[in-house]
Amino acid sequence: MVADLALVDPDLALSVPAAVTAATGVDALAHCVEAFTSRKAHPLVDLHALEGIRLAGRFLARAMADGGDREARAGLALASLYGGFCLGPVNTAAGHAVAYPLGTRHHVAHGLACAVIFPHTLAFNAPAVPEKTALVLEALGLRGATDVLAATHGWCAALGIGMRLSDLGVPEDDLPRMATEAHAIRRLLDNNPREMSREQILAIYRAAL
Repeated sequence: MVADLALVDPDLALSVPAAVTAATGVDALAHCVEAFTSRKAHPLVDLHALEGIRLAGRFLARAMADGGDREARAGLALASLYGGFCLGPVNTAAGHAVAYPLGTRHHVAHGLACAVIFPHTLAFNAPAVPEKTALVLEALGLRGATDVLAATHGWCAALGIGMRLSDLGVPEDDLPRMATEAHAIRRLLDNNPREMSREQILAIYRAAL
């Protein structure tokens, strides 16, 4: 389903609660990051992706602190729109594939699932796309960070997002089945800049537990 026309009005988000703002904001961020670091990435999409990351880095915490901050809401609306531009020609990658079973099996809201997984997949992919990873960190205000996982995990946690799967009701004994399901989502995993095995997905789930 692709819209013929989209009306993007930031005022419609003024009453969105802080927790929902955080989760959906990181989902929009993940759209941009996964497209930017994808093996299918190309310059025209990179422009939108990197600017979307910058906008999320600049405005997400502000919108959470003051839901009525129209400048922040407008910045996030653009970040979300730019993330949407990335989905057609490039699409997402491992982050969303690993996040999906959290929703389908345990009813974790999609944005929250993406937020919990985002630091782990960015760190996993960093060796394959080091320059782009550095640009992502810089755009989020984390320039010079040497531990990608710790820096981005802390960035998400500072938004008040619960970053542990166990706190979201995900049982440890279901992680192997989740890993099998995530590994089967080839339409996204095949976009990832680094091959990711079922065992590596399982390791991410265990690290996030």
